[in-house]
Amino acid sequence: MQNSDPLVTVICSCYNHSDYIEIALDSVLNQTYKNIQLIIIDDYSTDNSVEVIENWISKNNKCLFIKNKNNLGLTKSFNKAFANVKGDYFIDLAGDDSLMPECVSTQVSVYKKFNSESIGIVYGNAQVENRINKSSYVFFDKFSQNIKTSKPKDGKIYKELINHKNTICSVSALNNSKVFKTLGGYDESLVYEDYDYWLRVAKKYPILYVDKILVKRIKRKSSLGNTNNLRFNKKTFIFKKSTYCVVKKLLKLNKSKEEDHEAIGKTKREIKENFRIFNLILVIKYVILCFKFKKNKHML
Repeated sequence: MQNSDPLVTVICSCYNHSDYIEIALDSVLNQTYKNIQLIIIDDYSTDNSVEVIENWISKNNKCLFIKNKNNLGLTKSFNKAFANVKGDYFIDLAGDDSLMPECVSTQVSVYKKFNSESIGIVYGNAQVENRINKSSYVFFDKFSQNIKTSKPKDGKIYKELINHKNTICSVSALNNSKVFKTLGGYDESLVYEDYDYWLRVAKKYPILYVDKILVKRIKRKSSLGNTNNLRFNKKTFIFKKSTYCVVKKLLKLNKSKEEDHEAIGKTKREIKENFRIFNLILVIKYVILCFKFKKNKHML
């Protein structure tokens, strides 16, 4: 690779990832694509993550290391790091995940085939190691089995993303930096970033899928997504509140009857999930939201 190739920034976010962070950082260093800017941000870890990172930096190439003085949360922490991004594209890499050696070169090659200005995200598949039940699977193989489809779609997939008929493996995504800036980055009022950002990108830009395993993902008990379905759990309620805020945004984002139909399906799904975990306040809010979608001008 020559330095005339577009610069790619990898932002590696760490919070108590001391057992995994070196593997994540090594995977960036070992990319076949070399024109990479690495930014590491630690969100005030309570383990020895900072020590591990500083030791890694002392032995390897230079990078920018940001140490938060307090815990900001994922969305605020990432936006803070993004202020230092110089790359045309970026990867949001969790400190317990890692990139396959050909990940960046594969994704950049896709951008080069098209008008990169018009593409929002290029994403791929992932090998998932589930540390909870000690299983391993390919991300989209399992997803396709669950929704009885062949493989993820690409192009204009906004409608499919609303009610999870299509999804994106977030860690496998190479994102367009200009698009990220145009859309104002991650919504800092949310505790997680991906679903909301996918929808905002997909509403305006095509999203392309590469049918290759580009990343290795570790699923742990403490992973944010695992708090999604716990009963009487404060983190679960906060997670579910963020989802409600994202779904509520669809009232303004949607521009067709078909999109509102998918939003109604999403609200019904969330009503069932929140009822199961006894989050009755959100059940009521979703019922009201469902009626609003049904009365939306697109449904009339």
